[in-house]
Amino acid sequence: MVVANTNESQRFDAYRDEFRERKQQLEAYYCEKRADRAAARGKFGTAADYYDRALSLRGTLGDREASIALGERLVVTARENGELGRARKHLQRLADLHARDANAPAALAVMEEIISIAERQGDDDALQEWWGNALMALGRAEPDEISEEKRDELVSQYADQIHTQDSASRLYGFALQKLTTGDEEMGLDLLEATWQRRDVVHTHADVYALVLGAGVILAGYASETDYEVDADDLLDSVEEDRESLSERTDALFEYLREGETDADPADFRPEVEDGEPKDLRGLEGEVVADLLET
Repeated sequence: MVVANTNESQRFDAYRDEFRERKQQLEAYYCEKRADRAAARGKFGTAADYYDRALSLRGTLGDREASIALGERLVVTARENGELGRARKHLQRLADLHARDANAPAALAVMEEIISIAERQGDDDALQEWWGNALMALGRAEPDEISEEKRDELVSQYADQIHTQDSASRLYGFALQKLTTGDEEMGLDLLEATWQRRDVVHTHADVYALVLGAGVILAGYASETDYEVDADDLLDSVEEDRESLSERTDALFEYLREGETDADPADFRPEVEDGEPKDLRGLEGEVVADLLET
């Protein structure tokens, strides 16, 4: 008797769940249709409300593909209604959905839209936050997911838009990566961008050593190549805070000032297997060693 009652209860629960799901699917469908009709009539606020309800229902149902499609329609509707704040809110949902699916190209495309809106709104906090998110997504993306040209474009745009202490450390890392892979032009541009952030970096912050290091390495390239900066001016600017330099950039400073150094460039090269990533210390050591051996 107990077994029979249990089975009956389970069947009832399954029927109830199926009925609820079907009801939600139908409601979502009709909300989408009403939204489409409202949008066609130019009633974008009404359309957005219906799309929003449909999106909530699709999310409850776990229909990620439909949720993404609805989110995109919500963004379009909000833009056409001049509601940038609402558009940004829905873009943030889309970015989260793409990130959960590990779809780096789609997530980055959405984040670029968020960044564009934040810039138009003059929201510096949001701009910094979403650039941080975009760079983290870029770092997690596989090499074949995002082209090198696109990566360079994003990093250059970041350098143009964000002038903060945190940006100095990020740009220094990007610069060193470029220099170690042979892209000297972009590497030097990013080093210069790092150096230009010395006015927003506290002298007692750890990142200050990186900003000074950028100045010394720029001076090194200016001394060895036709890069058009005044090496002596750079070294003069660094000299007062020379004690903040890392061991590697201090050796390069000494070499540039005095024409020699007791440091062995080989000691600065990181001991990592071919193809293994180098940390910031290793990248800096690689660049400095190359300059000392030139």
